[in-house]
Amino acid sequence: MTEGHDIKVTVMIPTYNQADYLREAIDSALAQTYEYLEVVVGDDASIDATSEIVAEISDPRLRYVKRPFNIGRTENYRDLLYRHATGEFVVNLDGDDFFTDPDFITKGVSIIRSCPGLVMVVARATTKSQTEKYVSNIPDHEVATGMQILKRLPDKRYFLMHMATLYARKPALEIGFYRSSEISSDWESLYRLSLRGTVYFLDRNVGVWRIHGTNETGTTDPVKQIENLAIWPAIYSDAVVFGMGSVLANFLSARCIAFFAKQGCVSVSLRGNLVVMKFLREVFRRHRFAALLLLITPVYSLRVILCLFGYYRLKSVR
Repeated sequence: MTEGHDIKVTVMIPTYNQADYLREAIDSALAQTYEYLEVVVGDDASIDATSEIVAEISDPRLRYVKRPFNIGRTENYRDLLYRHATGEFVVNLDGDDFFTDPDFITKGVSIIRSCPGLVMVVARATTKSQTEKYVSNIPDHEVATGMQILKRLPDKRYFLMHMATLYARKPALEIGFYRSSEISSDWESLYRLSLRGTVYFLDRNVGVWRIHGTNETGTTDPVKQIENLAIWPAIYSDAVVFGMGSVLANFLSARCIAFFAKQGCVSVSLRGNLVVMKFLREVFRRHRFAALLLLITPVYSLRVILCLFGYYRLKSVR
């Protein structure tokens, strides 16, 4: 990319029945100071006031796409990226989230210009629920390859916040972005994309990711939690193609599965011990080495024991 090249950026805003939050999301996207910007709202057949809210906003950078029938969260992401986004770089902002840093994209594009080979710029974001609020972390070093990132997971400093990640659209299209229907379809795509170049970690807190009752993250559905573990073998299979040894890849994949199985166990424990036992049995059936790591890692096994004793269930009703 030459110095005089105008890099277009697309902010995708997928939404479904989020009228109470959508105006804040759109306003925060349009408030970005970067000049070559488009904002595309993908309405997945909402039955609330979404269309009226968008109609109130007059801005040539804003486009609205309403689907005649619901296609689901991940397909909405995919449709926006493949059919409607035209930017060379893209960032996804769900309709219930919002940016707080108006210079996020300006700063991100400046970094992209100065660092050839970048496939994404990753910033920090605030996760906010009714009871908790915390800011994501990033590593001390600014630049890393995808291989370096995958070798460090599940270190939370390398967790990529979807709404705080500006990524290159062309290579994303080439690798089948958002191909997975799992809860963490964004991670399955972003970590595979990281293998195609380098990643810059930007030390800015750029927005708020809301956690509330309609999010799939933290679902108590054991089937969804089990299915979500399948992203890790897919990611590390890609790493093998790019030169990671298969033994190491299998170990790292199992390590991530064990970590997130522990997290999933906490979520499903809210449905009772029988659900916990079924969840653990399915982890053992599908991911035996990861299940072993789950049992022999003290902090993980303690979490499982607490789940079986109903600790998190009791905590949630206090």
